[in-house]
Amino acid sequence: MLAIREMRVEDVPASFAVRFATVENRVTAESLERDYGITPASLAAAMAVDVRGWICEDDGQAVGYAMGDRSTGEVQVVAVLPGFEGRGIGRDVLARVRDWLFAAGHDDIWLWANSDPEVRATGFYRRLGWRITDQTKGHQVVLRLHRRDAR
Repeated sequence: MLAIREMRVEDVPASFAVRFATVENRVTAESLERDYGITPASLAAAMAVDVRGWICEDDGQAVGYAMGDRSTGEVQVVAVLPGFEGRGIGRDVLARVRDWLFAAGHDDIWLWANSDPEVRATGFYRRLGWRITDQTKGHQVVLRLHRRDAR
């Protein structure tokens, strides 16, 4: 049975396992640390300050999660295990992060996504009202969501 709850520091290892198992935009521990400075320790520290997340579990096993940063209005990650895609998990955990960021006072929130139109994630975000901007970095583009466009 699927259940969503707010993440705790104890969920960090499970969240990393989900992130490393994704099909699209797959990352490794090394690339997360090298490119973004994200390690289990740095994530745990961030969760004590401005970062919150929601995790979806199936009978106690983490199958998807999303996290955001209150200080910047960024949705940092949405990840779902391949065997659980298409069940609305990504949409549901993202909605919780979105609502939290709006409640924290952001009228616009943002995230990085792959600029390749063949990557499903970009279409997923666009269907939820996110808009592509002209802000890019490598193969990444910033998508923004204004409070009035949230679906």
